Amino acid sequence: MMRRLLTIVAGSLGCAALALCCVVRSDAQTPPDDFRPLRPEIEQFISYMARTNGFDIRELRALFAQIQPNQGVVRAISAPSTSKPWYEFKPLFVDAGRVVGGVKFWSDNADILARASSEFGVPEAIIVALIGIETRYGKQTGGYRVIDALTTLAFDWPQRGEYFRTELEEFLLLAREQHWDPLSVRGSYAGAMGLPQFMPRSYRRHAIDYNADGHIDLWASSADVIGSVAGYLRFFGWKPGEPIAAPARVDVADPQPLLDVGLKPALTVQEWRARGASGLSPVRSDLTACLFSLDLVGGPEFWFGFDNFYTLLQYNRSRNYAMAIVELAREITAERERIAAGIQSTP
Repeated sequence: MMRRLLTIVAGSLGCAALALCCVVRSDAQTPPDDFRPLRPEIEQFISYMARTNGFDIRELRALFAQIQPNQGVVRAISAPSTSKPWYEFKPLFVDAGRVVGGVKFWSDNADILARASSEFGVPEAIIVALIGIETRYGKQTGGYRVIDALTTLAFDWPQRGEYFRTELEEFLLLAREQHWDPLSVRGSYAGAMGLPQFMPRSYRRHAIDYNADGHIDLWASSADVIGSVAGYLRFFGWKPGEPIAAPARVDVADPQPLLDVGLKPALTVQEWRARGASGLSPVRSDLTACLFSLDLVGGPEFWFGFDNFYTLLQYNRSRNYAMAIVELAREITAERERIAAGIQSTP
């Protein structure tokens, strides 16, 4: 009897020790992603997405637990190439490679470009040049995980945190609509995607299925890319047949008050003339324009920017960016004309 009692006691102690061991081991294990504590501001965002857009809280917690904040994103967006002076910026974006690539992209997609230009009123050269400036016709679409970039900027870059939280929301909605794995989509350090580098909000509102195959693909479908770029510019006010920019002369001692009027066209060319700024070539006096300068090594160069210039600024709010599109479009057009005439390009 005593032996049996000792056996029972020993067995009970063994079970208790095993149970305790299991409890300790369970406490030491890493908790599942959806239970791992996240930053309070991210938890608030998750609750908002669940409440407003019907997302599953557990799934979003598991997703955000896998997101990797990237301080390289903050460094990149804090020093964009568009902040360089024009004499440094232009050679980086209006170069021989983009001209040759633009000629090829135009030739490969001539019918689609002609159709989009006819439908939306945007010249083929402008569509091609914009795609060239953005991604070299698809060669440089970005290597950042979009969700990492947007989350970093939404919660670790207070200068524009609200804007990027909106873009993060739009990206999650876009990924759900397009059946994407949000952890697999790659783009720029700002979260822009595809050949035209559309931000998520623009992708949802302005990307179009231009080849009518039932889905929108801004990476692999040239038709969708071309149609989306042309449609975007038309939506933001492109005026068919009107000029974009024209060189100007300023005949006042201090041009800064004229430049301070801003980049939104606010005065007619005739009104600018009365203030001391005039065109270097004939320009319709009733056209509304802004006055801006480009930084050359020897000093500023002045230009009038018309309504179509301001439309390009809706794609990227940098006068260097908009002017690079204008210059690259001119170079691509000239190269096509040289090829058509049988003239060899100058190296």
